[in-house]
Parts: sequence; structure tokens; C-alpha cells
Amino acid sequence: MSQGPASTKRADSQAEPDGPAENYTVVARRYRPQRFEDVVGQDHVVQALRNAIRLNRLAQAYLFCGTRGVGKTSMARIFAKCLNCVNGPTEEPCQVCDVCQAISVGQDVDVIEIDGASNNGVEQVRELRQNVSLRPSRSRFKIYYIDEVHMLSTGAFNALLKTLEEPPPHVKFFFATTEANKIPITVLSRCQRYDFAGISPEAIVETLKEICDREKIESDLDALQIVARRAGGSMRDAQSLLERMLSSGSPRLTPDVVHALLGTASDERLLAMIEALAGHDSAAALTLLDQATTEGVQATELLAGTIDFLRDAMVLAIGAESLTLTVAPKQKPRLQAAVDRWSTDAILAALQILAEARARMRGVSHGRLLAELALVRITRLENLDELSEVVQRLKALEGGSSPSPKSPATSAKKKLLHTDSAARLESGIGKPTSFPASPEPIRVAEPSPSRPAPRPEEPQTPIEAKLAAEQSRRAEELPPLDLEIIQRIWPDLLKKVGASLSWRLSQAQPIGVDEPGVLVIGAKPGYNSVADPCGTDDARKRIAECLQWLLQRPLSVRYESSETAAAPADAPESGPRRLEQLMTDPLVQKVVELFEARVSHFEAETRREGDDSATADL
Repeated sequence: MSQGPASTKRADSQAEPDGPAENYTVVARRYRPQRFEDVVGQDHVVQALRNAIRLNRLAQAYLFCGTRGVGKTSMARIFAKCLNCVNGPTEEPCQVCDVCQAISVGQDVDVIEIDGASNNGVEQVRELRQNVSLRPSRSRFKIYYIDEVHMLSTGAFNALLKTLEEPPPHVKFFFATTEANKIPITVLSRCQRYDFAGISPEAIVETLKEICDREKIESDLDALQIVARRAGGSMRDAQSLLERMLSSGSPRLTPDVVHALLGTASDERLLAMIEALAGHDSAAALTLLDQATTEGVQATELLAGTIDFLRDAMVLAIGAESLTLTVAPKQKPRLQAAVDRWSTDAILAALQILAEARARMRGVSHGRLLAELALVRITRLENLDELSEVVQRLKALEGGSSPSPKSPATSAKKKLLHTDSAARLESGIGKPTSFPASPEPIRVAEPSPSRPAPRPEEPQTPIEAKLAAEQSRRAEELPPLDLEIIQRIWPDLLKKVGASLSWRLSQAQPIGVDEPGVLVIGAKPGYNSVADPCGTDDARKRIAECLQWLLQRPLSVRYESSETAAAPADAPESGPRRLEQLMTDPLVQKVVELFEARVSHFEAETRREGDDSATADL
């Protein structure tokens, strides 16, 4: 008996320090919405429920659908208070009666909250059906709230159908789910469905700022924007992240503090990564990845941040600047500068590459390697949208119509890319080694619209006449066509004319400039029959179109026939000696190397008088 008071006193002294910790409520619960006015980002649902109460058109079952942390449970509790408040049904529950206070903490006897994940069997639903017939203890309605209702089994759904369709007048069902597609259609048809939208970053930042003010914590707006961006539209996730920030004991929430606690990459690093990818700098991209992982940032987090900024780059590239951007307003000009150096198709390809890499990195031990491979692949992407534009222009030219005009943004971007190409030529980058360098830098002319001249019998519209006059004016301003420039871009021309024409054109060469804007080409010695098909109308048209695209100036092509040309003195002979000479030809050696083939048969073929050629079977 003497030990009783002493032991009680000792227990009280031990429980005293734990008292404040036990009474502490986390931010997400302490600032849970208690009225319709407190709900953030779900105005359409609030208005619908208000009207239902005002018009007394209450359904027997409601289904709240949406991602995590957007207010489904809070909305269900507020709606339950509106129905069961002593002053209800009302749009403004009093918040002071026993019913309202009990519902706010989820402990009211007439508002039964059920976890669908752990009570998903037929037996639990049968017990619910038996209790449905009992009237509420003190409230107006008996409300069953089933969270994650999609977790119920098929048998449980079937057992609930009849009760759900015709419940007693004193019973209401509230369901909440994150995956409405898993709910049977027979259940969906018996409920009024409301879809909850993701909460905008601006609304989350505003709410977090209010919480920080009430908690007397100084916070930077940029830091709260990072938290809102990480939350992904979930208010509960944002409040949980803020709880972590507050628990750190930092006197002020700054972007550096937030990045350090969350393990995310800073905006400066992400912008530097975008610039490295847009500049095709593989070394810089891998260096940024290495620095991030050294400082504790996971590769998946770096890729996730890069994807967010690439999404902003895509939005800026297509001109949809009214959409909400992840990047801060003060950093938008820097991102825009990187976008101007990149094509829209390249940005789309980069987004797809990073998204696939991040999905593959889950649960693998070599995740960093996958991230490095993805970054290097992006830096090696060519300017993809130039090819699509060339195809459109060529199709328009072949159809006899003028190419569609480019938008100002596209024209500005092409001008920038063209200037960059000219700078690369001036610095000697990418010059073919088969031709000597020019003593003076080669400057490519300003792009000019290339379109076929109208036929004489077709009347010109005022727009066509204006375009033709502008084309003639620009053609007069261009410097004269130089044969050395043609020789330098000849390898690029062979790549663009297509596989069927590239082989024959490789046996031809530029001879000279007959008159302004007319290029003359002819066959190399000994390759007359191979190169002569380049003189057809279709071939000359194709060569001229590709040259116009490469030089950005109008020109035409004339091919000098080799029928009267004399065969060279050292022309290869037929038979085995001709086969040996063919085997020493660089082009034949390249074919043998690519296809891992060997020459098994040689046959001479005469196509026209005085001109023979040979075919070889590989």
C-alpha cells in the first residue's frame, strides 16, 4: 500500500515531458479545412454541394474521385457537418455543437468512416447492411464514408448494390477513391460523381505562406514554390513537406535549405543542364550529373527536375506562354535563350528519352548509367525539325505550290541556326578534308524564300508578284556563285539527295558556273555511264532543290552530257584486270566493308555505243 502513491508519482513525472509531444498535431491535420470556404482548388465541387443543400436535392450516394491530398476526406466531413449540424441542413455549419466537433475529428457515432483497403470483404459489407436499418443515435442522417472504395472485392461490391440503390431515407453514402476506373459501372451508376482537380502551385504557395505566418516562421517565396512544385498538386503532400521544413529548426526557409532537406537539384543546376543539352555539350551534362550525385542529389531527382524544365521549354517553344511554368519568372529569360537554340522536335525527343530513362531506373543497380546514357543521347540529337521542314518544302515544290510561310518565331530560330552554321564554317569546323581551305572565311548568304517561278500561262496574284519581286531583289544582292563553295558542300549534297541519286552523283563533279545562278556538273573521268543519269530532269531538279536548301539561294543545275567525251588513256580494261582495278576503288571497298561481302562474279555490260560499264555480284 505504501508503494502506491510513490509509483503513481513516478509515472506522472515520467509522463510530464511526453505530454506536449503527445498533444502535438501535424500541420496537415491542424490546418485541415473545416468549412466550404477553407477548401482550396475545388470550387466546382463546393458550388455543386452548396446548391444541393440549398435546393434540398440530396442524393443517396456521392463519389469523390481524385489524386491523393486534394481534399476528398475533408469535403466529406464538411458535407456531413452541413447535413447533421443542429442548425442543418445548412451551408454554414456552426462548428461549435457536439455533432460538428465530433465529425471534425472523425469520431461521431453517426458518421462511420471505413477504410476500404482493410475492410474489403463480403462479411464487412453484410455487417454494414445489417446496421443500415438502425436509425441514427442523435443526428439527422447516418452517413457511411468509405475511403479507397475501389479496394473492395467484387463480392463486396455485389453485396452493396441493392442497399446502395435503395437505402433507407436516413442513410447517406460517401465514397472516396483515387482510381475510379477500378469501380464497377454498376456502382458508378448509383452515385453522383465529383472529380477533384489537382491544386495549382499558386494556390499551394498561398496556403503554405498563411501557415508559415501563423506558425511565425519566415519563408522565401522561392522556397515555397519549390515545395509546391514537389507536391505535384497535392495539398497534403505540400503540408507534409512543410512539416519537414519546420521540424528542421531552420530560422528561415530559403531555397538552399529546401533543396538540402528534400535532396532536389537547384534551379540554377537544372538551367545549366538545359543549356548543356541544348548546346550539345555531353561533357558539361555528365559533369553536372556527377556534381549533383556528389552533393547527395539522386539521379532520378535530377532527371525529374530536368523533365519539369524541359516541359517549360516545350511550352515556350510552341508559344503557349500563358500556361503555368515551373521555372521562376526571373529565370524565364535564361530558359528562353536555351529554347531559341533548340528545335521543338528535339525538345520532344529529349522529353521522351528522359521519361523512359527515369521509368527504367526504378529498382535497378545501374541507375546512374541509364541517366548518363539518356543525357548523352540528348546531346547528340540533331536539329530534328529542320528535316521535317525540308520535307514539307520539297513536297510543296514538287506539287508546284509555294511553301507555306514560316511563323516569326520559326524564322528567328532558323536565322539563329543559320548564323551558327556560318560561324562553324568560318572557324573551320565540319569542313571536308578533300578540298583546300579558303584563304577568306566563307559567309553563307541570308536565307531567302525559294519557290518555283510561275508558269507564263498562269496569272500571278498580287502576293505571288510581291514574292517574285522580293526573290529577284535578294538574288541581285547575293554574291556571285563560287565553285569552291560548291566543292566544299558537295559531301553534304551527296547526303541530302537520297540514296538512289547519291551513288550516281558521287561519280560526278562540279565543273563551273555558266551564268549567274546556273551550276554546271559533269561526270568524273571513266564514270560516264554511271553519272549521266544525273542529267535527267528529275535528277537536276532534285540536285537544285538540295543546293538551294544548303546555300539558301535560288539556282539551277545543268548537266553536260558525256556522250562525245573521249575515254581517258588509262581507262580500266575488262576482265580480271578490270576486276582488280574495281577492287581498289574506294567506293567498292566501302561497300565490301559495310556489307562484309566479297566479289564473287564480274560481268561487263554495254549500255550504249562507246560506253561500257561493269556490274559485280557480291
